[in-house]
Amino acid sequence: MDENGFRKFLKDENTGETPRFYFGSARKFERWLFKNTRKEKIEDADEIDIRNWATLIQKKHPRSPKNYLQGLRVYYRFKRLPQEILVKEILNEIPSPPKVGPNTIPWDTFERDISEVERKRISPENLVFLNLLWSEMETTEILKLYVSDIDFEKRLITSQSGKTFGATWKAWGALEKYITNDRRGRTEPLFKTGLRNHQIIIDKYLGTYGIKSKKIRDSCLSDLVDAGRTARFFSEPNIKPISMIGEKQTVESTSSKELFDRLVGEIMNFGNRIHERIRQVKNEEEFKRLLEGYLLATFPDELITPEFPFKGFGKADSKIDFTIGRDPKIPIEAKVAGTKISDHIRKGSGQVIEFLKSYTSDKGILVIGDKERDPERRKHSGMQDNVYIIVI
Repeated sequence: MDENGFRKFLKDENTGETPRFYFGSARKFERWLFKNTRKEKIEDADEIDIRNWATLIQKKHPRSPKNYLQGLRVYYRFKRLPQEILVKEILNEIPSPPKVGPNTIPWDTFERDISEVERKRISPENLVFLNLLWSEMETTEILKLYVSDIDFEKRLITSQSGKTFGATWKAWGALEKYITNDRRGRTEPLFKTGLRNHQIIIDKYLGTYGIKSKKIRDSCLSDLVDAGRTARFFSEPNIKPISMIGEKQTVESTSSKELFDRLVGEIMNFGNRIHERIRQVKNEEEFKRLLEGYLLATFPDELITPEFPFKGFGKADSKIDFTIGRDPKIPIEAKVAGTKISDHIRKGSGQVIEFLKSYTSDKGILVIGDKERDPERRKHSGMQDNVYIIVI
């Protein structure tokens, strides 16, 4: 998949919030294609592959299958491949979802109501419950959740049936306040509220409108037909400050290339700074903590996530030591060398390569601290004092 070219194409098309969704849906297809047919490129898909994918999408997303197939169609249009015509035919074969009825609640209205509730005296538990009503979960599924079902890292909620669901950013904000760090991962009920009492809570805080939990869920499902799950659940809200009237402001986001280049430079600087302390580093975990602290201080505005989990190509899920950035995430693996640096190069680079195959990043970084090597003997061009940097 030509990721960089597709991103540029989507940006040039200027399609509002949809580029991220289109990119994600095309990437999901490519992952599915590799897993089920071992074909590595989206360009290699034939009619059987695409129709099997379309069937799967209709089962998983019966209310919005066309949204997920549109990303695939746009990718083939970008590459000027004949598969675009096939995807168009499949889209025409799928019946349109029913129109949103007049009895539904618009997302903007629900979001405004929740904002009003936040200003009132409400328990963190009840605020979480009200926020989770705007999801694809039934009320009974919500009330049966355990604390351990909430995955803050992947931003996913797993119900007792094994299905995974998204939640709005307001819901995640309420969850983070409600579930303290010492409670996370515990096998204990998320709510004390029983099914018999849930409507009392809704009536107390949202009862002015005569809202029932089923109506909120139906409104969410209707909203997802237009907005899509990515836009509603997995896209960060626009929190940029409103420009002052009459004042022109242009906000330029740091490109991933600029961030990557800065990252390499700062890790080299980290090598210079740790040179005098490298022999005192006891183990790999200590080396990782030093690197993490340096990255947090050097990149205060970037999202840095330690021990980032991802779905590898092996039997078990994998982890990368750090990721930095949001989209795409740049992976960093850190090692401390013993007598043979080559062993760490192979092991560390393999982990980064596995991440790159699974995610959308173009490059990753392997950082090896070598206590024994004399920095004056620069056998490796990436050596910065006692730290060896490899760009993968």
